[in-house]
Amino acid sequence: MRLLIAMMMHETNTFSPVPTDLQRFALGPGEVPPRGDAAIAAFRGTGTATGAFIDLAEKAGAEYEVALAAHAAPSGLVHDEAYEAMSEAILQAVARGGFDGILLDLHGAMVSQSHEDGEGELLRRIRAIDPHTPIGVAYDMHANVYADMVELAQTVAGYQTYPHVDMYGTGVRAGSALIQ
Repeated sequence: MRLLIAMMMHETNTFSPVPTDLQRFALGPGEVPPRGDAAIAAFRGTGTATGAFIDLAEKAGAEYEVALAAHAAPSGLVHDEAYEAMSEAILQAVARGGFDGILLDLHGAMVSQSHEDGEGELLRRIRAIDPHTPIGVAYDMHANVYADMVELAQTVAGYQTYPHVDMYGTGVRAGSALIQ
């Protein structure tokens, strides 16, 4: 089994004056959002949905790659340049193909300068490249749920607690159906 894992999380507050550029999605100042081994090192063993996806893949003995692990604190509209850079990292991995499942750790309330439904747009783009590979998505409970966010994935799961003490469990629910 071969899996693609990616995180692209942002709770957009459209009224916020705080700009959301690519730097806000990095782990630290002057960095870029981690990919590959750096993303695995940053999120393995964490209580996040991405951490759960990594654990599920490793327990199943699956090959996997992390295309991107990007998370920004709530702020204003995501700059188009940031949205496109993050999306492209994921879409390039999807285009390489050969995956038995795609696991996405998303928020569900991402709005970019050009896309009101950031998650749905990402899923539409993934499906344009790969219409068949099963997709599992973990969402925050504060998601703004559009049809494409649900209809273009095989499994979706959302946090059920606030504070979010069940992010890992949400990842397990979203990923377990794809990893048998």
